[in-house]
Amino acid sequence: MSNNKENIVRVYIVYVAMLAFGFLILFQIFKVQLIDGGELKREAKHRTVTLRKIRAPRGNIFADNNPRTTLALSVPRYNVYMDLMTVKEKLFESSLPALSDSLSKMFSYKTAREWERTLRYEREVDSNQYFKIKTRLRNADLRRLKTFPIFEKGKNRGGLIVLREMRRVKPYGMLGFRTIGYYRELEGDSSKGIKPDTLRVGLEGRYNDFLKGQDGEMLMKRIRGNEWKPLKSTLSREPIAGADLYTSIDVNIQDVAETALMTQLVKQDAAKGCVVLMEVETGYVKAIANLTKNSRDGTFFETQNLAVGAVSEPGSTFKLASLLVALEDNKIRLTDTVNMTGTYKFYDRTLHDSKIGGYGKNTIQYAFEKSSNVFAKIIDDNYRTNPQEYIDGLVDLGLRDKLGIGIIGEGEPKLKNATLKEGFSGVTLSSMAIGYEVEITPLQTLALYNAVANNGKLMKPQFVKKIARNGEVIEEFEPVVLKERIASEVNINLVKDALEGVVERGTAKNIRALGFKIAGKTGTAKIAKDGRYNTHNYQASFCGYFPADNPKYSCIVVIQGPTKNIYGAVVSGTVFKEIADKIYANGLGNFNKVEEQSNKMPYSKNGFRTELGKVMKTMGIPINDKAGDYDWVKTRTGESSVDFFVQKIQNGVMPSVVGMGLGDALYLLESKGLSVEVIGSGIVKKQSVLVGQKINKGQLVTIELVE
Repeated sequence: MSNNKENIVRVYIVYVAMLAFGFLILFQIFKVQLIDGGELKREAKHRTVTLRKIRAPRGNIFADNNPRTTLALSVPRYNVYMDLMTVKEKLFESSLPALSDSLSKMFSYKTAREWERTLRYEREVDSNQYFKIKTRLRNADLRRLKTFPIFEKGKNRGGLIVLREMRRVKPYGMLGFRTIGYYRELEGDSSKGIKPDTLRVGLEGRYNDFLKGQDGEMLMKRIRGNEWKPLKSTLSREPIAGADLYTSIDVNIQDVAETALMTQLVKQDAAKGCVVLMEVETGYVKAIANLTKNSRDGTFFETQNLAVGAVSEPGSTFKLASLLVALEDNKIRLTDTVNMTGTYKFYDRTLHDSKIGGYGKNTIQYAFEKSSNVFAKIIDDNYRTNPQEYIDGLVDLGLRDKLGIGIIGEGEPKLKNATLKEGFSGVTLSSMAIGYEVEITPLQTLALYNAVANNGKLMKPQFVKKIARNGEVIEEFEPVVLKERIASEVNINLVKDALEGVVERGTAKNIRALGFKIAGKTGTAKIAKDGRYNTHNYQASFCGYFPADNPKYSCIVVIQGPTKNIYGAVVSGTVFKEIADKIYANGLGNFNKVEEQSNKMPYSKNGFRTELGKVMKTMGIPINDKAGDYDWVKTRTGESSVDFFVQKIQNGVMPSVVGMGLGDALYLLESKGLSVEVIGSGIVKKQSVLVGQKINKGQLVTIELVE
């Protein structure tokens, strides 16, 4: 019996012990999950070793002037850290004051004492730490940093860790900013259910898949927050640079167009405006500018691509479409007589000509040249019983479809359908005839005028000519014909005469040019807001081409909200004329193109030896290298090879960048700590600071480039 009691006691003891042990386990789980969990997670995250993405350098975006005229390029910037535990105790203690003094002179947001105190503390608190010194340093600053005490010993003894990243730079500043665009990755927020997204604008956004390249990977260890230490590993792989984009933009013409638009916007105290200039035969866009006023300070910036994305009622520039449709349908002849009374009534709506009393009896061509609103009556009289016939004619001109251009955000044309009663009233037909109750973008209007200049052939506007990597073409964009003929040859020639007459005798007499002829059409339209037209808010436009007898360029200028004058000829026509005059006078348009004889070997600029060598090798061009191991070389094109010669670069003195392209010149000068101002495009022909002259960090140097 006593043995049974002892056994029962033992069982209870074991049971209680097991129960206590179970409670202890539950307590530890509770403690880990709820009490220590956060700290343990932070510690685990702190010690994470993983493969981290290394961004590939984005490809460059080039202008059409020259293969080295860069609109956007990636330049290196450097993030600098210090591995405090790599530095021996003796070196650290003896040189820390001198290092702190040097850092305080370069980065003045901390005194020498503060730098010393910070570095000493960071060394003591963590034996496995990289301390961030500075991010996004230029090459010149990095070189200076490498000369500081302790850092001069390098990575293994001095603990200096340098990580390179590429930053996007636009050498021409705001020139064509919106068209060049940008690509940004937007972070998500999983706690709020927001997924990561991207912001794609302009060419950078549209062609990101080519420009971005192939990212690499590096095995890295988290050392603090979002700071990572690279580790040597066979798992790491180098990134592959993105492909280059060769655009149709001519920076010289772009500068002329943007300057002319800006001047007129300021003069007219307007709200916004755009200009597009296109090559008639090919559809390649040579210049595009979009400027909007900042309501706070009155300055203008490219905040929206108005030419591509903003649909609006075009006004009288649309009369060209109405004229072509009526001619194609054999409803009218340009020699037909019409009575321009100056007042035209349609149900409860009355239209007026800009001239009180109208223009009397005259031909339809004269009415077009004077931009009489009798066109509303002409179209209404001929299509009233079958308005869809008129709309079908507009569709045949290509005005219902997008152009399919290579930029994100093209506006959708709005062309009503007469078979649908909703939105189509008794005054819709007469309104559409003169550019109301129809909406298209400026670029879509320009495409129509360009087709007339191109003998009826409708071209797709394009901004990119080719995509290439290391000289090898990945994709080429030849001119694209959207419609072989929008109208008969006879009628195209008739409207050409009418468009020329607008400038010679009509509403745009003020923009007649010397040495060549302009053809085009003015437009003045009220801007609707919330379905109502504001009599104080107008859109002035001019669309046309030049030289009229052998069209090379088509161009549209649209200005919204002018307050000094409202008429298209004065407000927008003036900009058109200034652009045409400067292109003609400066020979930018190659009006008299002469075929040049090419050398056996292509011309080569001066520049960085390694990169030039890669290009020559890719293109199969023989090199006669007399530069030895020097990084920078001068080149000379011979009969059977391109010769490389030494170009010595010395510290503290001005190097020669004459003969270089913009990319190489910018890199070399910035590596010297200089601030660079760029004038022109092509090859550097002049520099403001003489070669060999002593230079200082931050000193301004101006370089002039020519084709």
